[in-house]
Amino acid sequence: MRKEKIAKKQGLIENLAEMGLWISAFFIPIYEGIIYLGMFLALIGLIYKIIKRKVGRFTKTPLDFPLLIFILIGFISTFNSLVPRESLIAIPVFTVGIFLSYYLVVNNISSEKSLKRFILAMILGGTAVSCFGISQHLIQGEIRSYATLLNPNILGSFLVLIIPIVFSLLLYTSKKAKKVGLIISFVAMVTCLTFTYSRASWLALMGLMVFFLMIKKRKRFIIGLVLAVISAILIFSPSTNRRISLVFNFGFSIKERIYGWESALQMIRDHPLTGIGINTFEHVYPQYQLPQAKESLVHAHNIFLEIGAEMGLPGLIALLWLFIRAFTMGWRALKKTKNVYLQSLLTGLLGSLVAFVINEQFSYSWIIHNFFIFFWMLLGSLSVVSKMALRREDV
Repeated sequence: MRKEKIAKKQGLIENLAEMGLWISAFFIPIYEGIIYLGMFLALIGLIYKIIKRKVGRFTKTPLDFPLLIFILIGFISTFNSLVPRESLIAIPVFTVGIFLSYYLVVNNISSEKSLKRFILAMILGGTAVSCFGISQHLIQGEIRSYATLLNPNILGSFLVLIIPIVFSLLLYTSKKAKKVGLIISFVAMVTCLTFTYSRASWLALMGLMVFFLMIKKRKRFIIGLVLAVISAILIFSPSTNRRISLVFNFGFSIKERIYGWESALQMIRDHPLTGIGINTFEHVYPQYQLPQAKESLVHAHNIFLEIGAEMGLPGLIALLWLFIRAFTMGWRALKKTKNVYLQSLLTGLLGSLVAFVINEQFSYSWIIHNFFIFFWMLLGSLSVVSKMALRREDV
């Protein structure tokens, strides 16, 4: 009896890793504190499995070296920061956030079953926050939905990362119950995305659908139909049409972003090797703000300019290397695997990466910890699925 109790406790501790990841995945768009709790549980579970030798050595991935270089450059920029205090505050979040978010996923998800549960938790969390965002818009009137993420653009950035996964699974699945659930999630997420009035996220969604049209030849009619419906809603709905027209009329926010881009480029010219230091753009921007600029920007509204300004050209090159390496890794696995579920996930995750790059040309969502963690978890998921796909084909 005592041995059975001990065995149950050991089994519970071993399952902590997966349970922690499910908790983090579900609560990413909902509550930051619970994300950290989930990651802590996942870390405890992983440490226990390592001690008990339930897992082998630390899992290696094709992204290890680019990640290490990117983190190392972040440290170097911190020691050469123009505002050392702000960089020293941010560097633990930067390094631990990347390392834990990525490697907890890579080292704890080893089976298709655990992968499915992790993805399901993400989708359920995304659906829940989308429903809240929709109700917020309907109840409070013509406001930009932000749900639990406090900023409509961040909510839009989150949704364009999860929508590709939902849509890709929807295209592949043949079970009616799953199709119904995925359709509900997809409609809720796209509706909520529309209510954010985030032009960058709308553009990312359009780019995502074009990407799917290019790689999914057999599903082109369905994808094209979805693209046409979404485009019609955005163009012919009066509220969304007004929002889009501001782009061509060079409204206030568009002008301020262009001024911010010019200032960021000047920062790169002045500090090409080590940048101004991570987490310092907001503090250094007033020194570079153009006379005609009226708004003091918190970030550069472009991920490549932000990283180039804060981490210098080496940081920018490392980031591009990381993105290209991740995409080629996933693309190679997609072309090799015959497993339908893994194909759908790889397509969705590659779509997420494409949507992220498009969206972040006009935003910088990494400034929010929830989103920062979510991105690296998705990248970890891409590594896991790629490994599973290639392993199956090698058998």
